[in-house]
Amino acid sequence: MEKNIRQLDEIIWQLDLRVDNETEFIAPYLIKAQNDYIIVDVGPTCGIPELIRQLNILNVTPSNLKYVFLTHIHLDHSGGLGTFLKSFPETQVVVHRRGTPHLVDPEKVLWQSSLDTLGWVAEMYQKPLPVEEERIISIHEKTFNIKVNDLEFNWIETPGHASHHFSFLLENKNIMFCGDSVGMLIPSLNFAMVPTTPHPYRMESGIESINLMIEKKPEKLAFAHHAIRPDAMNLLKKHIAQLQQWKNCVEDCLKKNIKTEEDIGVEISKLDEESARLINGPEEFGGLRKALIGSITGFINLVLKEKTEAEG
Repeated sequence: MEKNIRQLDEIIWQLDLRVDNETEFIAPYLIKAQNDYIIVDVGPTCGIPELIRQLNILNVTPSNLKYVFLTHIHLDHSGGLGTFLKSFPETQVVVHRRGTPHLVDPEKVLWQSSLDTLGWVAEMYQKPLPVEEERIISIHEKTFNIKVNDLEFNWIETPGHASHHFSFLLENKNIMFCGDSVGMLIPSLNFAMVPTTPHPYRMESGIESINLMIEKKPEKLAFAHHAIRPDAMNLLKKHIAQLQQWKNCVEDCLKKNIKTEEDIGVEISKLDEESARLINGPEEFGGLRKALIGSITGFINLVLKEKTEAEG
């Protein structure tokens, strides 16, 4: 098996798309359900040729790829979906109801807002193509269960990182696929865990979502960025504490007139050793570092919004 394809379990693979020539950045999961397959997120448009190449190696075909499960519709998770489905005309997509209209018509919200927020990063990801609405299964409830052959998936709405975010538990393995709702985890930086809290970040909803996952008592967490790890319960609790630590640090920085993301990142790195591994990390993790800086922006806006509301 080539190095960009990692088999993590007898039925689970992770497919590193090497977007912007970075490893451990964007890597969809592939799950085998007897003779059928499910892919969890597909990545951006620029990564689709590599994704299809890897699926061909694993003998995934248009007739046996049953579903795309989308945790949420941010470009690094769903941007390539319209392009991808042209090669897989029988595959259906499961996604939050709020994501559906933006997959069908990605121009205004999904694409233009991404350009405004991400700038050249969105351009690197490339423009998303529309998805045919009849290909989409929209989840309208806060919970959703689906069985694919011998595998059972229990979906729960987990807003915070995004209002249209779902996580799901693969019941057979007791693995929670948490998307970006528990931050990102970087294996090559000694499994550093850092927040993914872009603007507009909803911290109260984010913590409520993590507590919902704790209630499910998963054994492992499958991070969208970028690994499956054991000791899920402790990781979930640790991330709640990490979010509070970041918020407190940003509040203190703004009171001291420390305002730029880079300067606040320096202060965070003094308190949060895991984030320091990425903030002070090597150049090959530049994409993930940009995501971390974006997470600081999310906290700055959160703190300023709360201050404005408190002042009436």
